[in-house]
Amino acid sequence: MSHHFARLLALILACLMPSAPVFAGAWLQQKGQGFSATSLTLRRDLAAIKGLDAGQRIPAEVGYYGEYGLHPRWTVGVDLNLSRGSSAHALLFVRHPLPQLGHANTAVELALGLNQSSAVWAPMQRLTLSYGRGFDTRWRDRPLSGWVALDLGHEWRSKGLEQTWKLDATFGLNRPGKLAPLLQVETSKTAGASLSVAVTPSLRVPLARRFGKDAPELVIGLQHKRTETRSLGIKLAIWHRF
Repeated sequence: MSHHFARLLALILACLMPSAPVFAGAWLQQKGQGFSATSLTLRRDLAAIKGLDAGQRIPAEVGYYGEYGLHPRWTVGVDLNLSRGSSAHALLFVRHPLPQLGHANTAVELALGLNQSSAVWAPMQRLTLSYGRGFDTRWRDRPLSGWVALDLGHEWRSKGLEQTWKLDATFGLNRPGKLAPLLQVETSKTAGASLSVAVTPSLRVPLARRFGKDAPELVIGLQHKRTETRSLGIKLAIWHRF
């Protein structure tokens, strides 16, 4: 089995070709088309799960992400996030392509809006550089396609008093109308705080096969997150093209 896994990785690295994912920061939406994702994440302190102690109460997290192709070279969107009783943000963003690096797409994104911390709302800005490569090859005489994406971002929260660096990686396979795996690794570091790492393997489940590649999808993931505490959670999302 390990031999097959190594062979799969070798094929991916050797055969990277342009192939747009469902959504990723390095790719722009086509003019007049869009994508939305609504998510819910429920987490529990790992210490409580293991029965070591009562653990900390971790609030549920709700998110909405939507983007729309305003122009072939301009994608606009909204990013909303709420952790009940903890924090929230509401951002509008615009994305523009940068020169390609070989077969890889690159883009820059600027987001402006508000963030909420300790019941106080304040201005927030985010700048993100994105890199993405798609691949299209064959595995065991069957077509195999997907994408790899990296997003490096810097956030200024609470009028710049709180600054955070983020580096996220996504690896996914394209299987229109079928179950498809997805892996997301999200890291962030805020000045004066511990490094945060979240690893979320997920499965994309088509909800209406008759729509083919544009079918709405249910994304079910298991998330392990490590900050000051360690937590285990379930992430549910609905992806939809329009």
